[in-house]
Amino acid sequence: MSYPFMGKPPSCQSMKAEIDPAEVAFFTELQRILSRGRILLPGNLSRICAVDAAYSGDLVVAVASLFEDGTPAETSTYIGRCTFPYVSGLFFLREGPFAVEAISGLKSKPQLVCFDAHGEAHPRLAGMATICGMVLGMPSVGIAKSLLVGKVVQAREGLDEITHGGRRAGFRVRTDGMTRYWSPGYSVDLSQLESVICTHGSLCLRAMADSDRVAREELRAATSPQP
Repeated sequence: MSYPFMGKPPSCQSMKAEIDPAEVAFFTELQRILSRGRILLPGNLSRICAVDAAYSGDLVVAVASLFEDGTPAETSTYIGRCTFPYVSGLFFLREGPFAVEAISGLKSKPQLVCFDAHGEAHPRLAGMATICGMVLGMPSVGIAKSLLVGKVVQAREGLDEITHGGRRAGFRVRTDGMTRYWSPGYSVDLSQLESVICTHGSLCLRAMADSDRVAREELRAATSPQP
């Protein structure tokens, strides 16, 4: 397994446990991110990606949907088997390897990646959206369905602030009867996140919905009895 945007990870042939190659690649890259500095978020975003996953037991289907200039451009799917159970605050251990692998399968490199997870709005200020963005070396944001930490302070209609530990950690956005909790990931600050929400928010949610739909379809196909 290799990443088109990163170096090739070592083989897992010598490992005794049955670990998915995506997990080996992901945890190998984690060792490199400590020396990785911030990168610039482009002022004009044209390639936005969102990734989501569906599960059946330990079977996981991760799908990355890339939009270019507001139009669906390509989709990448990775199917694997996860080793780690869900643990609150450590979601990146479960879904991170497969989300990263799906994104790495895209032919075009995204300028921004959206994760169905938290970024800075996290007990340790670095959720899956942050860690996966660093592993990929791509600016990232978290768009979660529920609040993990902190409290919501009403700021203005449709865009409320999430505060945690005495600092702003993101925004709660309500649109079309849907509530999402946005937080900065890797190489995205709060002002940039607010700009992304105002300018590209609906597109990010559309890409996320596409990834969720395709992941569920691929999971049904993978688990349906063969004739």
